[in-house]
Amino acid sequence: MSRQSSRRAELHYYSEALRQKFGDLPLNAVTIIEAPSGYGKTTAVQDFLGIKLSRNIPIYWFTAMEEAPEAGFRRLCSEIHKIDSHAGGRLLKTGVPNAATIGEASEALRSIRCGQETYLVIDNLHLLQTVLPPPFFTALMDHGGEGLHVVMITQMLGRDLYASVAGRGFLHISASDLRLDAGNIQNYYALSGVEISGEEARKVEICTEGWMIAVYLQLQAFRKKNDFSDETVLSLMEHLVWDAMTGEQQDFLLSLSPFESITHRQICALVGSEELPVAARQALKNPFIRYERTGQRHELHAILAQLLRQKLRERGKTREHACLMRAGDLFRDEGRLAEAMGFYWRIKNYGRMLSLDFSSLILDDVGDTPFYLIAMDIVENCPPETMKAYPLSMLRIAWTLLSFGFHGSFHKLMQVLRETIWAEDGEDKGSLRGEWLLLSSFGRYPELEEMIALLEKAQEAFNGESSRVVLPEFPWWFGSCGPLGDFHFIPGRADGEGEILEKYVRLLSGLTNGYGSGADALYHAQLAYHRGNMKEAEMLAYKAVFLAEGRRQGIVQLGATLQLAQVALYNADTQRWQHAINAMERAASCPSRNTFVLRSALDIMRGILLAELQQLDGIAGWLRTGDFSRQHLLPQMLPLALLVHGLYLLLRGEVPRMIGVMEARLPEGGLKRPGNYMLVTLNMAAGHVATGNRDKAVSLVRSAAQAVMSDGIVFNFASFSWLLDGISDELVKKEYPEHFDRMMEVKEFFGLGWNRLYHDILPKTLPDDLTEREREVALLAADGSRNNEIAEKLCISESTVRTHMRTIFKKLDIDRRVKLAEKLKSYR
Repeated sequence: MSRQSSRRAELHYYSEALRQKFGDLPLNAVTIIEAPSGYGKTTAVQDFLGIKLSRNIPIYWFTAMEEAPEAGFRRLCSEIHKIDSHAGGRLLKTGVPNAATIGEASEALRSIRCGQETYLVIDNLHLLQTVLPPPFFTALMDHGGEGLHVVMITQMLGRDLYASVAGRGFLHISASDLRLDAGNIQNYYALSGVEISGEEARKVEICTEGWMIAVYLQLQAFRKKNDFSDETVLSLMEHLVWDAMTGEQQDFLLSLSPFESITHRQICALVGSEELPVAARQALKNPFIRYERTGQRHELHAILAQLLRQKLRERGKTREHACLMRAGDLFRDEGRLAEAMGFYWRIKNYGRMLSLDFSSLILDDVGDTPFYLIAMDIVENCPPETMKAYPLSMLRIAWTLLSFGFHGSFHKLMQVLRETIWAEDGEDKGSLRGEWLLLSSFGRYPELEEMIALLEKAQEAFNGESSRVVLPEFPWWFGSCGPLGDFHFIPGRADGEGEILEKYVRLLSGLTNGYGSGADALYHAQLAYHRGNMKEAEMLAYKAVFLAEGRRQGIVQLGATLQLAQVALYNADTQRWQHAINAMERAASCPSRNTFVLRSALDIMRGILLAELQQLDGIAGWLRTGDFSRQHLLPQMLPLALLVHGLYLLLRGEVPRMIGVMEARLPEGGLKRPGNYMLVTLNMAAGHVATGNRDKAVSLVRSAAQAVMSDGIVFNFASFSWLLDGISDELVKKEYPEHFDRMMEVKEFFGLGWNRLYHDILPKTLPDDLTEREREVALLAADGSRNNEIAEKLCISESTVRTHMRTIFKKLDIDRRVKLAEKLKSYR
């Protein structure tokens, strides 16, 4: 028989087994608490840290939210900075890790020093899994702070992250640990003043699955009607929590429904008062709203948030739209444009959307939606009168469509905008016409002469102003690092086309405050390199780097540093090769440039270099699999990405697959872009050599030579010579004898350089859990290099070398330097 007293029920009850597990937190450097929403993970950690620990023990709490990756990463780094200012400063300088900078970020995390007992809590870790790569978290687990305890609270670990952390020593608290069994439930109810039988406790366990929030709500239901409910958790919350509120409290909480968490200051802005009304203060005392004091932030329980969204929909579209619009306005006023755009788009308020300067969002996602899809929605559904009211924003929409290859939609929109803009009579009419002419010039690609003519008209219309649509920080030529491949079209005319490109870049850069700076120098550097003129190529590449760096042209800078690395390989100069690689990584690590375009471009550039040295494991996974769709690549990036994928398949012996992929992706029109055609065709020819179809290979090599030999382009015929079993040697000697000596000279030096770098940089295999940088340090140390020599060779600090050495000793299970060479013998 059940009976109850008036004692208050709490959401803070834990089984004895869970208490014992939490008691082990101080014994573990890392704890991962993994369970679905509603299991009381965060509350349990707060209770333990708040009650069980001394008040003198520092606790730093970071809660991940749905926000711009850079903002969330900075907040996390700020907490780490409080623990170790040096490590936190390094992370802040590195920015959100990408393929190039994850090594530096990992080094910073492993270098954390903390002698005093300290706790770093990372709540909502699941929201970070799509932003930060698994090596970031594994490096954090390897932190060097003797007194530091890292507690990670998450829903379900992603597959990649789980694979990375599995087998590492950490305390794991799972959903099964957080569930309450019948005995726990009976004891919890008794402590709350309700006596139930064992059979009743088992009934509660079955219907709630031991889920703490459901157990709590069943207790509330029992107190109300002296029986347990068959309702869902959401229905229980509606009847027991929502229905118990006043109308004012309900209206207030509905205004919070768009947010998972919200600061006190933001709430005041929403209600339009510095002081919250009494009803609001009462509503915030709800047990399902947690207050995080450090950030003065209120966090809504996921089930309550779900109920509020449902209730908002029930109030009708007018109320829902008004609520979401206020949320959008709040973020707009705070300068958080991605969040503002997301709310405006949900309610299709095109006027509000177009009132934003969304230039910084063009290459990003808004929530889970790529911005270019939002741009397409605007074009298809925005009322014409709204479009007319925002001509500058619509030009930015046109630029977005062009960037992602929607050429048909771009031209249609530009036609509509021409009528609008030429009918303009305001002060902005000149600059708007300039913007339209500027964008139209891109639409005339590849006719450079016509593009230049339009730029000259745009220059006149701008009258000294710079574009507000095509900004210098936007990736040059939509992410392509190969201007020779993009702007050389007519065999035998490469030099003349380069001169025209110079004029085009000079005009374009002048109108856009630097967009494209250095691209013409890079074109000539690539042409000189492919002709085997290495000194000229090196000089021009340095010129391109200088021009690009001064105008924030990250893509041009990447292409130029790739060129310098390739020249260094040809010259067998390991040190300059490494300097070029480091410069390439620095070019991609600037936070303002850290977009998916630059990260993907860096993967492609590294892939080319690694494929040249046949180091296939280091090539990015998406380039190995050929799954380009997940990268949201801009169309101009595809040819080089395809080249890396093809080389990977060829060198792995997956020849039929490589040939099929290449044939499916051959450039339309054959010789339309000779350089790209040559690369694809030589790849295919090498594949046919591997399958024994020599006649087909000869035909393909001849076709490639016809595309580029009139411009003296010999390098790839030399570098592919071994894969082509000498076919290129024979064909050039017979059909292009004037280029044969140069080609053989290139072949000789390339072979010598390849052998030198192959044996200097990545000749040996080492344990898989060493990072690439740790491998480099280990090999140099094993060969007798001192820390200062290693630091100089790798362009890092001696302190970083010492940190690496400590990690290497730990991973190889050795305790001194003299054992390193002996240890590595078993891995060579």
